[in-house]
Amino acid sequence: MLPLQATQPEPVMIKVLMFDLGDTLVGADRQPFPHVRDALAVIGQLKTAAGKPLRSCLVSDFDHAAPPATAAKVAAIFARYLTLLDATGLRAFFEPVQKRVTLSTHAGAPKPDAAVFAKALRRLGARATLAECLFITENKAHVRAVRKHLQMHALQFRPPGATGGDFADWADAPALIAHEVAPDHADNLHAVVKAHLGFQGVELVTAKAAKAGGDVEAAGRVWCPVSVPACPDLEGLQVAMPVTSHIARGPRGKLSPAPVVAPSADDLAEAGAFVQSLAHHGQIGGRAGTKALHPTHCIKTDASGVKRLVRSRFSAV
Repeated sequence: MLPLQATQPEPVMIKVLMFDLGDTLVGADRQPFPHVRDALAVIGQLKTAAGKPLRSCLVSDFDHAAPPATAAKVAAIFARYLTLLDATGLRAFFEPVQKRVTLSTHAGAPKPDAAVFAKALRRLGARATLAECLFITENKAHVRAVRKHLQMHALQFRPPGATGGDFADWADAPALIAHEVAPDHADNLHAVVKAHLGFQGVELVTAKAAKAGGDVEAAGRVWCPVSVPACPDLEGLQVAMPVTSHIARGPRGKLSPAPVVAPSADDLAEAGAFVQSLAHHGQIGGRAGTKALHPTHCIKTDASGVKRLVRSRFSAV
C-alpha cells in the first residue's frame, strides 16, 4: 500500500479590497495623501486571479449610534459621514456608497471585529469569505488582529511621522496590491507598470516579465520636441519617440524606480528630418496657412497649448 502524500492547500484568491479612510487614505485635514487618487484609479482596473474585477469598499469606525440603534439614527450618522467623504474628493471612487461604504454603526461593532467586515461584504453583495479579503489600514494592531484572528490579508500604510508599515507612498500601493491579488496577471502587470512609468512621463506600450514575479521589460513612448529649421511653424513640434525600461520587481511586488533609456540626439535629429519630409510632401494636416495634399499626420494641441504630431486615422472605403 502506497503511503498517503500530503497535499498542499489551494491558495486563497482575494476577491475584495477593503480600505480604511482616516490616516490611511486621508490625513487629519481630511485631504488625500499624495498619489491616493492616482492609486485608486489604477486599483480600480485590477482583476482577481480568475480574471474578474477586484471589488473594493470603505470600512470606517464612525459615531456609534446610542442604544437603541434605530434605522433613523444609523441613517443620520451615515449622512454625516458622507458629508466628510464628499470633502475629501474621494467619494466617486466608492459609488454607490450604499453598497461600497460601511460604518461600524451599520454593524454595531468597531474594527477589527469580524462583524463589521462581514457587514461590509453583505452591503457590497460580494460572495466572499473574510479570508478572501485584503484590508488596508494604518493601524498596526488592526493589521495584526485581522491576520491572526480573521485570516484576512492586510497591508499597513505608514502615514507621515510614523514608523514601520508595508508602504509609505500610495504610488507604491497598486503594485503591492496586485502582487497580493494576482501577481502575474497580465492586465494587472500592465496597469501597475503603466502607472509607474506614467510618473516619468512615459506612455506604456508593452510590459512583460521574463518569469513569474520577475523583473519587467517595458516599451513605451515619450513626447519630445524636435527641430525643423526649414519649417518655422513646426519648430518645437512634439513627436512620439520609443523608449525602453528595465523595471526591477521586489519579492512583494514593489517596483523600483525605472531608469528609462531616453532617445539619443541622433534619434531626435532623425525624427526632425522625418517631420520635415512629411511637411515637404504635404502630409501634415492642421498647419496654419497650409493645405495638406495627402495628410497622413495631423497636429493636435493639448489643453496646455503643446502641439503634437499624431498619425491620422484611416478609414477603408
